[in-house]
Amino acid sequence: MLLKNTRWALFAMLVVAAIALTACGSGGKTVAVTTDSAAPNTYTTVDVRQAHDALSADSDAIIVDVRTPQEWAATGVPANAVLITLDQITQRAPGALPQDQPIYLICNSGNRSRVAADALLTLGFTSVYNVDGGIQAWLRAGLPTEPYTP
Repeated sequence: MLLKNTRWALFAMLVVAAIALTACGSGGKTVAVTTDSAAPNTYTTVDVRQAHDALSADSDAIIVDVRTPQEWAATGVPANAVLITLDQITQRAPGALPQDQPIYLICNSGNRSRVAADALLTLGFTSVYNVDGGIQAWLRAGLPTEPYTP
């Protein structure tokens, strides 16, 4: 009897793993971040075109570039970007960004923006997006940037 239950448990784990792996291949990935509240907050990873289109269509949407000033100067920044470096995101975001509007986070490749997304969720922001591929993907897609001068 124990062997039969073990087989069912193994089968159930394989089904759950297959579903999880399939979900990872989707274009807009939702990532859960557990906080002290009963329901987890989540951010969604979007590609650069999805981010650009959303920013163009929604006047409330904001893009936040979390790279360094040296990086901003080297590549430029997305049009109308709010510039807050990753190391300043927890200190500056509460006073600089509305918690209930869509916030799109971009960095160089998508790694620091994920960290920033986690930080914003922890601070209570409710509509957070990570721009996959960062400014490098943004530039490859030919999307507009503005020059940054320190």
